Amino acid sequence: MASSTDPEEGAPLEEPLLAPEPVPAPAEEQVHVSTELADLLGLTAAFFVSSVSWVAMKSTDTAILGHVGTRYLDATALPDLYTMSTGVFVQGRVLGVFVSQAIGADNKRLAGAWLQTSYAVLSLVLIPVAIAWLFTGPALRLFVKNNTLVKDAAYYATVLALCLPARVGFSQLTQFFSAQKIMRPSYATAPIAMVLNLVLGLLLVLGIGIPHWKGFGFKACPIVTTCVEYVQLAIVVIVFCVIKKLHAACEPDNGWFSMKEITSERFIAYIKMYAPAALAIASDFWRMTAVGAVAASLSEDDLGVFNASYRIMWMALTLTGSLGGAIATKLGLRLGAGDAKGARQGVRIGLVVSVVLLSIIVLVVITIPRQLAKIFTNDSKLLDLFERCRYEFAAALFMMSCAVVCERVPFGMGRAKAVLYAGAVGSWVGQVPAVILCVEFWRKDLRSVYTGVAAGYALLVVVLLGIIFTTDWRQQAADARARSEVVEEGEEAAQ
Repeated sequence: MASSTDPEEGAPLEEPLLAPEPVPAPAEEQVHVSTELADLLGLTAAFFVSSVSWVAMKSTDTAILGHVGTRYLDATALPDLYTMSTGVFVQGRVLGVFVSQAIGADNKRLAGAWLQTSYAVLSLVLIPVAIAWLFTGPALRLFVKNNTLVKDAAYYATVLALCLPARVGFSQLTQFFSAQKIMRPSYATAPIAMVLNLVLGLLLVLGIGIPHWKGFGFKACPIVTTCVEYVQLAIVVIVFCVIKKLHAACEPDNGWFSMKEITSERFIAYIKMYAPAALAIASDFWRMTAVGAVAASLSEDDLGVFNASYRIMWMALTLTGSLGGAIATKLGLRLGAGDAKGARQGVRIGLVVSVVLLSIIVLVVITIPRQLAKIFTNDSKLLDLFERCRYEFAAALFMMSCAVVCERVPFGMGRAKAVLYAGAVGSWVGQVPAVILCVEFWRKDLRSVYTGVAAGYALLVVVLLGIIFTTDWRQQAADARARSEVVEEGEEAAQ
């Protein structure tokens, strides 16, 4: 193939290193509902196992530290706000979009090149994030006067900063596999890490199981977590890459350790999708922080119920987020294959499934609110308060989960900017102002907070559904195949 030229500059453009042979124009297929449901639910279950294991690891750390002392619970909760607000930038969840579309387009070598590109980008992003975590102490001293608490919090964040390379390595590698519907590395490894974290925590932090020893206490907790994250990465690399070689089919032409496939074009394309996606995640986090601040301005009882209810939301989001991930994965594969009709039908089936699932969850919340709240507290006063606001909470939970599923659709297309803009409107035009207005001009309690949250998410859902149902699916399929460096028959001659 001859080198092309830039029409504006007249300079020769570098030929793609992984350029595939011209392929026939894609064919669209009819989606069978029963087959789609089975595949979708299977993927959802695999994503769910992985997500639950991660949540369980966080809960295990909290539970173990609760037995060490309340002071240490505060020491871990204090830096969470700071580290999570910066840690969102190393999540890099856009790799799945590039990989699924490349696999759908049958350009497996490009999928491997995108993994390399993702590691290159996130390695650069990781540096300022790690530095920020290492300076947790000075940052917290600007707001907290308790030097002992700040010292413990700084130690906890500093040790966890050491696990950032492992966290990036594991998340991108499992995302690379999941985008190909290879779920074993995620759902097999995550439970092992969960159990290992619990066992080592009991042994080394609390000393349980070892006679006449009380464990290393608080200082061992972040060390255990960091080591477990490296073990988790090692299992995926050794078992699923070295032994099973699940990555081999996607190996780039110049091998996994060559930098030649990380071209400037791919690097820029990745950044263009990564930047708005990272900002969208950060905006979501900051929005909930603002809502939490409003809840904290109410009574202590309101704050306690809000914290408990947020955990219930987290549990529900683990399930609906898994469903959204499954929808996005199948969407990317179909768009990469050029199947615009199948992509549209698959999304519609996924949205219907999500509404049915969420309706069941909301029905449970409305029917047995006290039993759910008892998972986190036995205080009758707090249980009464949660029961009184169950309808507003159920509405907030439903709309929040709907928004999470809906945003995965344009994200699966590769439209990260649309997700960012929609999230900004829903958060800062809708949700936060709605919460403040409800609290100030209606009633100063959690019913107002939940009503405002539900209203903001409802606005976000409307915006996202507008994006979804006005989508030109053929254009999105064409964009996905262009992103996957596919040259259709007829285009070769034109070039």
